[in-house]
Amino acid sequence: MSFGGALQACRVMYLKDVADRRRALLCGDGDGRFLAELLRTNREVCVDFVDLSAGMVGVAQRRVGAMGPEAGGRTNFHVGDLRKLKANASADYDLIATHFFLDCFDDRDAGYVARRLASVAAPDATLLVSDFRIPASGAMRNIASAIVRGLYAAFRITTGLRVTRLPDYEGALERAGFRKQRETLKLGGLLAASIWKKE
Repeated sequence: MSFGGALQACRVMYLKDVADRRRALLCGDGDGRFLAELLRTNREVCVDFVDLSAGMVGVAQRRVGAMGPEAGGRTNFHVGDLRKLKANASADYDLIATHFFLDCFDDRDAGYVARRLASVAAPDATLLVSDFRIPASGAMRNIASAIVRGLYAAFRITTGLRVTRLPDYEGALERAGFRKQRETLKLGGLLAASIWKKE
């Protein structure tokens, strides 16, 4: 609620760029708002939706269920930790989305997750990333740092999240073989939406 529609604007920033994708993996999509938009705009895509929270998966299932059986028939819901789910060797996802997901890991786990994503990505797969960022310089740097610290403190209290700072998720993705194509910043650089390709 604090960020208004800015989070969802980041999630759907590059939706038109993935209109031809056919097999998608959505990681930690929470209540399924991005999932619903993806299913509406791409009538061919089949989706594996993974979230750690059974409650959020339930919300997403209801959201997709309200769209009708056709949308529901193209979505498989999984409750669990992406790091522990059995890899599907034939997955070959041509679209992977991690919206406000990678910030839940420390640097070591972010590296593991990036490698895991690369292992299930098809050649030339598209990766959509939305996440928080602390600008490298400027007046917004201190403000963004304070906001991010506050968010981590709140999540520690409400969810038990142990992470206390943003990981270098971009470095982890690059080391795993993804290359950033474009990026859009919002709220003075606090939020970043980007589109990546697997090389």
